[in-house]
Amino acid sequence: MILFLLISILITFFIAVAMKVPLSFALIVISFYVLIYILLSKREDKNKKFIVRVGNDTRRQDFIISEKDKSIFNQNSNPMLIVDSTYNITASNVSFNSFIGKNAKDLNLSLCLRSNELNDALSVALNNDKKSDISFMIYDQVHKYIQAQIFPIKIKKQNYALVMMIDETSQRVAEKVKSDFVSNVSHELKTPLTAITGFIETINGPAKNDEKQKEKFLKIIQNEAERMQRLVNDTLSLTRVEESEYQTPNEEVDLWICANSALDSVNHLAEKKQIKILFDDNYKDGRYHVKGNQDQITEVFENLLDNAITYSEAQTQIKIIFLMKEISIQFQVIDQGHGIPKEDIVRVSERFYRSKSANQYKKNSSGLGLAIVKHIVNRHAGTLHIASEEGIGSTFTINLPRFSSNS
Repeated sequence: MILFLLISILITFFIAVAMKVPLSFALIVISFYVLIYILLSKREDKNKKFIVRVGNDTRRQDFIISEKDKSIFNQNSNPMLIVDSTYNITASNVSFNSFIGKNAKDLNLSLCLRSNELNDALSVALNNDKKSDISFMIYDQVHKYIQAQIFPIKIKKQNYALVMMIDETSQRVAEKVKSDFVSNVSHELKTPLTAITGFIETINGPAKNDEKQKEKFLKIIQNEAERMQRLVNDTLSLTRVEESEYQTPNEEVDLWICANSALDSVNHLAEKKQIKILFDDNYKDGRYHVKGNQDQITEVFENLLDNAITYSEAQTQIKIIFLMKEISIQFQVIDQGHGIPKEDIVRVSERFYRSKSANQYKKNSSGLGLAIVKHIVNRHAGTLHIASEEGIGSTFTINLPRFSSNS
């Protein structure tokens, strides 16, 4: 601002000399510049909320936090706060208040976030005038993983610390889910591979000349190979669904086509157990259209029907019921199977989860069928509800948005 004033005065002076303008006029113009400078300086003083010194290991740099800067501080999506030498919070933005669930002003940070790593970093910033980059974990009903930068600052010659935080909980959870998924897939593949390897060695060794045993072992090898193939196919299917889970499809899909296509795929399994798959009497072809992806909705039917056939007794029935709602279409797959234990209902749609009672019925399952159903339904902005009673059967209820030419 001062440099601009000096340059303006010099330019005015030289123009006045060159154009032979009276010196009194030049002085009036220069006075005008000085007046503007004074007014702007006063206005800038009003905008100063506090002057801080941001420090690092080698030097300090002065800067002014104006109303604009304060707005940026408050609107930052990451939690930010300032603490004094006793760790009391003197300022915090909306994100930090939301993070701890209340207004943080005048609270003590060491009590809000109980972390030895954070306390040590604050001590370094306040007492040793050094910036710190740390990661720490806190527990607030669930574990939260935080990455933080702590800067030493001065406000009116007093030591303070500016804390900038990033909540990495979602990222850490996603990484753990991915790690567990890879571990589970490896384990699921290892089991059939071990069986195949063992039986091949037996065929080439002790059972080399025993045709009856060889035929038996080759059948087992075939079953284990099919199990691996199902696992690979289901894993690829789940991966594709997860990659596009937040992209809601908007195609017009006829549930009749999806249901019948799925029925063709699993009918041979139902016939082996003499299970009848029935549509409810109210169903009419061409009436139930939803927004979605036809292949994925067909996959939902296939997985639900395959699951129902597997856990149903022979010579029972499976019903598919449709219900038109105001903004959605509901369909149910109802079986007369063994039922799901109450404590397992909330977990049966998790990857690779099998209840103890389920293991005896579906040893060749990939453990991904209902997880695929859940993710496809989520992608379609729908809902999945599971009701079951042991010894009676299970009902899987899905709601999907109706298709509209205006949507």
